Amino acid sequence: MARSPSDMREGRGDARPARQPRVRRWRVAEPRPPRHTVASAAVTTSVALTVLVLVGTLLHQAVLIPPLAATTAIVTATPGSPLAQPRHVVGGHMLSCLVCYALLALGWHGPFAAAAACGVACGVVLLCKAAHPPAMATAVMIMVTEPHAAGFVPLLATGAVLLVLVQLISSRLQREKYPTTWW
Repeated sequence: MARSPSDMREGRGDARPARQPRVRRWRVAEPRPPRHTVASAAVTTSVALTVLVLVGTLLHQAVLIPPLAATTAIVTATPGSPLAQPRHVVGGHMLSCLVCYALLALGWHGPFAAAAACGVACGVVLLCKAAHPPAMATAVMIMVTEPHAAGFVPLLATGAVLLVLVQLISSRLQREKYPTTWW
């Protein structure tokens, strides 16, 4: 059997084609959470968001905003995570809010300002040890929609506190520990 020049360079003695590398299937290294944890997170998320919808309906305001929905998922699915602790939830949203209203006051507007505000807010929450990823969505939302601070800030604060309280009640009912730290 004749060997090709490429086989000779690669040191293969036969003319078989090179073996294709195996494609690894995407695998999650972490185990699935217990069923009671999944059920608890699903129920608590629905209850928390329902509470926000009720508050919004009573006040004729849209309290159920996407950042708070994302916050709910973090708080209910991973209550032991540092990102789910009250300091991070309330502090992250409020610090992002502060940054955005300061930038709006300086005359920054539009999508480029939203990108900058998100970056500044990210730096501020990290410096204050209150990182909370959904708070970055709050920053972008404020810069793009420019809601009036007098109405929006109290609603956001109320929403963040309510989410923490709903998880606190859920954890107590299940005899779990939440929060692991307050401040």
